[in-house]
Amino acid sequence: MNHLPNEQPNFNFIEITPDNVDDFKAKNIGALPILKTGTTTVACKIKDGVIMATDNRATMGYFVANKNAKKLHKIQDYLYMTIAGGVADAIYLIELLKAETEIYNLKNDKPIGIGQSARLLQNILYNKKGFYQVGHLLGGVTDSEGPKVYNLGGYGSLMDNDYASVGSGSVFALGILETEWKEDLTLEEGLKVCTRAVRSAIIRDMASGNGIDLVAIQKGKEPVEKRYEISDQDLIELK
Repeated sequence: MNHLPNEQPNFNFIEITPDNVDDFKAKNIGALPILKTGTTTVACKIKDGVIMATDNRATMGYFVANKNAKKLHKIQDYLYMTIAGGVADAIYLIELLKAETEIYNLKNDKPIGIGQSARLLQNILYNKKGFYQVGHLLGGVTDSEGPKVYNLGGYGSLMDNDYASVGSGSVFALGILETEWKEDLTLEEGLKVCTRAVRSAIIRDMASGNGIDLVAIQKGKEPVEKRYEISDQDLIELK
């Protein structure tokens, strides 16, 4: 769901074709093409919390593969994660981080920190150095850390930001975040900023669209999840 380096794998596929019942002929064929995919994910800090948002479109090249893609996932009640890039890789890492953080919580009888979770995922990504074609935003809030937003790249990069965007539409979303984000945003202001950021990408990025998922993670409160369906007419009228 994100534009990522398009490197050909170091192997060829072998196709076996029967010329007759007693003989087979092997021929080399080229490696399967790697199709770029697109998405828009954003996250920003607010007063005592974090807002995260994504679009709902999954693409394969110029083909819209799914109009109802879930790109916003709960890791723990206080910790959420967005996905961009290869769907299989991203979902595997989501499930892996869910399991590892739950094991930590059970063993230590206390919740794992946002920073600890980010560094755990960073180690997984860095050890494989680009094997996972993904980009992630990790966000949440704890009593000791406060609101945290981390941007993780497929090669293991880790950045601690006040706001961030990942995906093919991120260049458009960042324009809204740069101009409208400020410290100590209220819940309503944060939801509006992130919604506008994803919407701006949907308007301009053909690989983003079909709706917006949002979550508000606040200290001492249950996460609040929202979903907005966006029609073509809504985009034209900027509703």
